[in-house]
Formats: sequence, C-alpha cells, structure tokens
Amino acid sequence: MSAVSPSGDALANLAAAMGILPRWRSVAGEEQTTDPDTQRALLQAMRVPAATDAEIRESLEEVRARRAARRIPEEIVVSAGKEIRFPLGFVADWRLELESGGTLEGRGDEEIALTLPAGLHRLSTGNETCLVIAAPERAPVVGDVAGRDRAWGISASLYGLCSGRNLGVGDYRDLADAARQMARLGADFISINPVHACGAASEGFSPYSPSCRSALEPRHIAPDAVPGVERCTAARQFLKERAADRKAANGGGLLDYAAHARPQREILEALFRSTMEAQGPAAADFAVWRNGPGRELEWYALFEAIAGVHGPDWRAWPEALQEIHSPDVLRFASQNEQSVCRHAWQQWLANRQLAEAQAAARDAGMAFGLYLDVAVGVCPGGADVWSAPACYARRVSLGAPPDAFSSHGQTWNLSPFNPPALRAAAYRPFIRMLRFAMSHAGMVRIDHVLGLQRSFWVPESGAAGGYVSYPLESLLALVRIEAGRAACIVVGEDLGSVPGGLRRRLAETQLLGSAVMQFEKDANGFRPPRLYRYASIASTGTHDTPTLKGWWAGRDIELRHSLGQTSPQERDAALAARATERVELCRLLVEEGHAPPGLDPAEPPMDADPILVPIHALLAGAASSLLAVRLDDALGMVEQQNLPGTVDEHPNWRRRYPVAVKALDCHPGLAAIASVVASMRGGAPIGEPVGEEVTNCA
Repeated sequence: MSAVSPSGDALANLAAAMGILPRWRSVAGEEQTTDPDTQRALLQAMRVPAATDAEIRESLEEVRARRAARRIPEEIVVSAGKEIRFPLGFVADWRLELESGGTLEGRGDEEIALTLPAGLHRLSTGNETCLVIAAPERAPVVGDVAGRDRAWGISASLYGLCSGRNLGVGDYRDLADAARQMARLGADFISINPVHACGAASEGFSPYSPSCRSALEPRHIAPDAVPGVERCTAARQFLKERAADRKAANGGGLLDYAAHARPQREILEALFRSTMEAQGPAAADFAVWRNGPGRELEWYALFEAIAGVHGPDWRAWPEALQEIHSPDVLRFASQNEQSVCRHAWQQWLANRQLAEAQAAARDAGMAFGLYLDVAVGVCPGGADVWSAPACYARRVSLGAPPDAFSSHGQTWNLSPFNPPALRAAAYRPFIRMLRFAMSHAGMVRIDHVLGLQRSFWVPESGAAGGYVSYPLESLLALVRIEAGRAACIVVGEDLGSVPGGLRRRLAETQLLGSAVMQFEKDANGFRPPRLYRYASIASTGTHDTPTLKGWWAGRDIELRHSLGQTSPQERDAALAARATERVELCRLLVEEGHAPPGLDPAEPPMDADPILVPIHALLAGAASSLLAVRLDDALGMVEQQNLPGTVDEHPNWRRRYPVAVKALDCHPGLAAIASVVASMRGGAPIGEPVGEEVTNCA
C-alpha cells in the first residue's frame, strides 16, 4: 500500500482524494480555506471513516490501494457515433454490454477501437468494469426545435394561477388553460416552479424541497378533470358545496395550503373509491399505466403508504422498514395494497394531467410547451433518499456561501448526491430524475447547475461549510444523452459563485445559462442585453429576486431591514445604491433607443409603470437565444414570490395572481409586453384575445 504523503497531512490528502476542495473563492473574490473540522465532517457524510487519525490513515491507504490496483478507469466519456480508441496497455479479452441490451466482444492488444451509440454502456475485462458514457457532443438547441434562433415565453408560479374552478391552489388544468392563453400572445413556452412530489415527507410547501424528483405533486391535481368525475355523486356534491369557497379563495392575495388540502383529499378519496368500484374505462386505463410506465413510481406510492402509518420521515420508521427491499417492506405492501394503489392512482392522474397540459401547449402553437424546473436537492427524510440512501450524503445539507441572494450564506436542508456512491450506482437516481422531467416538457431548467461541478455542503455538526467536486464531464454527458433522446432544451441556473470555465463548458455543449438583468452589470453599470451570451435565457429576475416594480421601489431592501437582516446604515447604503441603479437603467434605455417620451435619466420616475414595457423591449433585443417574461412583472406585481434565507418570516410560495387564467391574454400590461417582445423575437400573437375578465379571479 501507498504511504502517507511526505507532508504527513493525511486528512488533507484524503479530503482531496475524495473531491473536497481545499480552498475556494467567494463571490467577492476572497480566498476561503476548508478547515480540518469541515474536511472530517464532509468525509463522514460520504461514509468515509475519518473520526480519528487511525481511521484517516486507513481510509487514505484503502483509497490509494484501490486506485493503484485498477488497470482500466472506472468510467470514460466518449462521443457517440464516432470511433474511439480505448487504451488497454495489455492483452485481454473484453466484453461491452450496450445499454440497448446487445453485447460486443473481442480481444484487445493495447487498445480497443469502437463506435458506440448514445447511451450508458459497461466494458468488462477480467474482474474489472468501466462505465462508458457515449454522448452527443451537444444538446439540442433552440433552432433544432423552434426552427428559428431566438424565442420567448412566460415564467409563472403554478400554485399562484387563479381560476374560478380550482380549489385554491393552481392546478394542472389551470396550467393547460394558461398555456393556451400565452400561446395566443405568441409565447413559445410557459415556465413553472418545480412540480416534484413533496408528499408526506416535505415540511412546509416550498416546491424546492421535494421528497421525490421522479414523481409529481398531487396537490396540483384538478379533481374536476379526473376521468369519471361526472359519474361520481359524492365528488360532484363536494365540488358543489365548495363552489362559494372557491370563488372567495380565488380573489388573489395569499393562498392557504391547509384550507386547500382537506377538500381536495376528500374529493380525491371519493373519486378513487368510485373509480375502483365501477371498474370502468378509467380503472382499466389506470391498470394499464400501473403495469407499464407506472411501475417506475410504484416504490414512491409505497413510501407514501408507509408514511401514512409510521410518519413522514423514513429515518424514524421501524428499522425493518428503513430498507426499501426488506421483507418487512414487501409484507407492508401486500397488507396495504389499497393504500399503495391510491397513491399510485394519484400519480397516474398527475402524470395524465401534466401530459394534457403539455399537449395543450403544443397544440396551441408553442414551440416548446412546458418548461419544467428540476430542484437542486431533496429533503433527507423523503422518498428519494429512502430509495437509495447510499447515493446521498448524510448529516449535511446543500447550501450556499454568502452571495447576492444572502449576505450570511444559506442552508437549504436538502440532501446532496454522494459522488462516489452515485458513480457506483451508474448514476441511476440522476438519470431517473432527468428522464422523468424531460418526458413532460420541451424545456428543462436545472436549478443551481453549478452542482454538476461542485456543491456547497453544510455539516449538521456546526462545522463551516465546504465545496465538494462532482464528475462534471460525466454528468454533462448524461444530460446531453437524455436531452437528445427527448429533443429537450436544457437551461442551467448558473448564478452565484460560478467556478471558472463552467459557463464556457456549458456553452460548448449547448446547455444554456442564465442572464438575469438585475445581475448583468459591469464597472459602467448595466450591460446592454445585446451583449448577453447567446447560450443563455434572459430575464428581468427570478423567483428569488424582487419583481421589477419591487426592485424599482427598493421593496426588497426595506423588507430585509424590517426582518432585522440589515442595520439602518446598511439599509440606507442599499437604497442609495438602488437609486444609482435606477439612473443607470434609465440611461441604458436612452442609449439603446427604448426610453419612453420625456424620460430624464438623471431624474427617474418613482413609479415604474411607464418603463415596464420599455424595459422588456430592451430585454427583447438580448443576444440570448431565449427570453422569459415574468408573469409577476407583466401583471405589475410588487411583492416577490420567495425571499431567500427566510422560511416563515416571509409568505414564500403563497402569492396568487390577481388575474384569472382565462383573462391573461387580454390583460393590458401583459398584452403590451407580449406585443413588443413578439415583434422582436418572433411568435406573433395569434388572433384576438379571448379573455373573460381582467381585474379579478371570480
């Protein structure tokens, strides 16, 4: 075995060997060092023994010995459809198992020449195996799908969609209706928050704290769109009784998840009983799905059924139920088939309704349709971690060091993938996550795409956080494989502390980055959007930033101060800086020829309404291949959807839109913005507006 390095720093060497970065730079450019306590905590999160000096030495020796003994690499990334020469360095028989199920065999002398289809293959020689990831060199681009180089769409919050028929939370039927309205305005996509299953395990209602990223959130099921609802007397009665409440609840303002949950649960229970008892076409369709595509979600339905008996966090379940393949879990499934079936049925409904929304979007003329969001992590007590606990790091949370979103850093209470275990599992959880999202969408956003290269882990022990590296090229290759198969555009949210070279690498593989106007600045102020990266999606902001009107008024600054996050001096300095930014933005409008008549850059108006359309005209000219218009901005909303670094202090993920879904296409602010954007980026409005009303959701 190898000896410890001459420096004698076994802990540092072990940490480096496992991908823990010894140092990193903050957003401000200051070098940070990963201290020994953090190194130990992150190693233990990977299940690498490092509690004592003896364990550290033994772990380091084991890692070095294992790697020195290998004659072929653990994995390689190659270009699909091109001949590759795999170096052996020795004479040996080899066998290649293709993802499709076929095999190739031969005897290699120094190297093996192969041309492989896209996929995840496995090469074996002797008792060693190598994962061969054969990927297209680039992902699909906008022109491949839209037939033109630039396009645009609308970003919205599904939960906030407002209609007179939903139960108080926006649902998948609302999404279909909204897509039709946006298509009439010329939009090519509609972007929404993650619709991963939060389920029993997720505390609160953040769409970015899911239990499972390959199942859908049942709270968005539209009961009145369930097959057979017209024949279910109990469900019709429930809906009739709730009619007045629905109208009252749909008047904008803040939504009440608890008030929504009970009636939806009662109506879905009635519909489930009716469907199973009738054994009609709906039950037959469900049975076909459950024995086909639904097999991939059976384990999630089982998790929810167990959670209904033993509580939401699998780590507190009886030990025999904590192992997904244990006899006790199989026994529970057999003894509780009705409960498992009910949760599987809800997944069938959610998948069916989301597919209908995508079909509605495409049928209405959208080039891409749905633009779905893939959250960066999952809650530690949830279904994904239960299904493959070794693939997730333990007793640490994903987070972020201090950045533009939070001056004190963030801890998200989300479990990160454990890199060595994920590789050992042939990346199955990662692939399953991507494949599921892309099956329902023409575009997918990977939240915090920096995590493909490195993630910030915050130990539960109280030690400082640190960065852990990930196999970037392997993960990018897997993204390209799945995107190519699904003909799906992929956007990476590349904000915050971005590693050097990552944006260039994303662009080389045709994965798009993010160009958020609020952050696109240099020494001279706001950068002209015509200078943005082509390989990006431009927007005024995100769900984590203030709306345009809120930003203009400094609402975010005042809000953080009211929550005690800043001192009076810090607030005053931030407000002064914001005043300077207003001047800079108005000056840019003048310079780029989009200023409204009479605008004096030196004296910006205090009311942002006159410049909302000009700002979107400015942004429509961005070099970015895609542009997302925030519905919050187009409707003139002030308050932002989420305030990073808060949980209960701010009503995150609860804001309803003040305009009914079926009235969106005739809202004057949205129509004006859509008109100017469509005239510059294509996708001209189709026909006349058909909205029913503008100012309320009744």
